[in-house]
Amino acid sequence: MNERECEQFAREVATHLNNGVFNTIYRTLRANPSLRQTLNPAFPFPKLLRIGVLEDCLAIEYQGPEVEDEEQLKAEGSWQPSYSVFDFLGIDLSHSASPSLPLTDNLFDFGCFCGDSITYLTEYFYDFRQRAPNLMINGFFDLNKPKVPRVISNTTYFWTDAQGTLKIRHIDFLELFPFGPGGNILYHDDKSFSVLADAVLQTRLPTYSVPLHRTLNTFIELISLPDTTEPQITGFLEYNPEVLQLAFGAHNVNPQVLLEWQYDAGKPNLQPDFLIQRMDGYCDILDFKLPRLKSAPIVGTVTRTHPSYEIDTAIAQLNEYELWCSQEVHQKWLKDTKGIEIHDPVKYLVIGHSSDFLAAERQRLRSTRNAVIFTYDEFIEMARYQLYRAH
Repeated sequence: MNERECEQFAREVATHLNNGVFNTIYRTLRANPSLRQTLNPAFPFPKLLRIGVLEDCLAIEYQGPEVEDEEQLKAEGSWQPSYSVFDFLGIDLSHSASPSLPLTDNLFDFGCFCGDSITYLTEYFYDFRQRAPNLMINGFFDLNKPKVPRVISNTTYFWTDAQGTLKIRHIDFLELFPFGPGGNILYHDDKSFSVLADAVLQTRLPTYSVPLHRTLNTFIELISLPDTTEPQITGFLEYNPEVLQLAFGAHNVNPQVLLEWQYDAGKPNLQPDFLIQRMDGYCDILDFKLPRLKSAPIVGTVTRTHPSYEIDTAIAQLNEYELWCSQEVHQKWLKDTKGIEIHDPVKYLVIGHSSDFLAAERQRLRSTRNAVIFTYDEFIEMARYQLYRAH
């Protein structure tokens, strides 16, 4: 098989799956909506279908979350005769000293933790019980060179690379088909497509007694990755406002509200991350910076310490928001146009980690800069504490 033949094969596979599997699951889900709670999130219509003809097998990955309203299934086919399954998935464990186990059965609901990944996650009180019912600590299952067809569902690999950087790869649903005699691909026939549909419907994801535990875990994974940006962090919290509501006892969180100057201020409009509404109806200002500080937060000599440029800049931004909110013309505009009331707000900043930013240092900033600073581990623990109290 060459690259062109592989692309044609991928199109044929996508058509067969759409007709024989996805539509079957869709009809079943319409008849039984309660199945959605435990159905693999990649089905009935995957966000992306990846098909790879690899060194030793055919790999078909179904990536979620499912996208029901797309007119055409998005599918990628690639001929990669030098690629292993891990290469196809972007999992590089070559620097890991963690031992591997052969894949002797299908793999469902597993978390494999290699290298120093445990260290990163425990810094933020990661709840390992909520990742998956089955865990492998300091080890992993080897997906390469399968001997018989295998299915991997709801499984995550955590590892660290040569630079000690945390990496995470989640597999919603993956099929592996070894090559037969003469390099033939041992793939589904028409009859087994219905078997695959039945298997997906019968393979239920675990339910969690408190789904927010899993949301917090996902947030911890996000902030532990080195390339995560501030917009990704605030976007996650905007989509999962209950985390903020728990941590700060907030009623509404009002994300990304554009604060427009009501006179010619000679500077751009402002947009704080959140205007969190207290139970009395008034809002405070909340901004998020990155959990990894670029340098020490407090610098200078023993007798003349002061905030670093990174901390000072973050607080200066909060002060600009406060200046806007302190003016009566803006308070009236905000209430009339957005329904948001604000007066003498508390300024909150979430940044860094407690191991880098001492509580005593942050308390001094509260008195000298009028800003309440929480680290990310404190923020997560605030939410988790309220979660345990409520449940």
